[in-house]
Amino acid sequence: MTALLLDETRSSDRGGRWSRVGLWVAVGILGVLVLMSILAPVVAPYSPTDQDLTSRFAGPSTVHLLGTDNFGRDVLSRLIWGGRSSFAGVLIAVGAGLALGIPWGLGAGYGPRWFRTVLMRMADAFLAFPALVLAIAITGVLGPDLVTAMCSVGVVFAPVIARLTAGGVAEVRRREYVLSARMSGCPAHVILIRHVLPHAIGPVIIQAAVFAGLAFIIEAALSFIGLGIQPPAPSWGGDLNNAYQHILSAPGQVLAPGVLIAVAVLATYRIGDECRDLLSTPPV
Repeated sequence: MTALLLDETRSSDRGGRWSRVGLWVAVGILGVLVLMSILAPVVAPYSPTDQDLTSRFAGPSTVHLLGTDNFGRDVLSRLIWGGRSSFAGVLIAVGAGLALGIPWGLGAGYGPRWFRTVLMRMADAFLAFPALVLAIAITGVLGPDLVTAMCSVGVVFAPVIARLTAGGVAEVRRREYVLSARMSGCPAHVILIRHVLPHAIGPVIIQAAVFAGLAFIIEAALSFIGLGIQPPAPSWGGDLNNAYQHILSAPGQVLAPGVLIAVAVLATYRIGDECRDLLSTPPV
């Protein structure tokens, strides 16, 4: 029995070590991608919009490490510059979702029952529509643009964040320290910000990490169909669309932007999984 317990402990330790390795690999990948995007004017070997029609569809070489596209533009330079729009889009979408969803959930979770019912029915109405379809509809009405597109994605994210926040607030508001603060005459907004929100925000943080990975995919999808960054500006989704149009003549062109999007999404989800494990672990 003792040997069995020791084997299980060692196996758990090894799993924990490998989990931490995977986490740091994901953090390192995202860190490198963010740093390269920020330093794009210094790191990128060429301008992302410079064309050389004599070098169309050139393969990887010492001059162009990832080759060139159908306009002779350097693929590596466009991917480096395209990271700016991808990471900016994720920040806009998640930030807009949190900015709308958290106050929405606070009002629903702390307000009177009729107010909660009204706000939650509004959230249900939004959730009845598929997220990507609703984002496309909003962007189509307001016009194609990165900020508009990702703000519409944030509007789609907000009802889920509102429901999570409302559920956490409804549970925390019944605790003794919150009741004591109310009986002492503490203003409602102070109670919400200082006593309620810090203890109810855990599930929201986990969901925000999940939404960050989803926002990479949606930003790429919107750019792919022409509702995000407009050409010739570089974007991962736009470059993937451009490569897809020439997949028969140059099938290798889809690999670089496709793999980069997948790596960014997987790394983001890995960090989100770690956040979930940390926040869901009960205190010792």
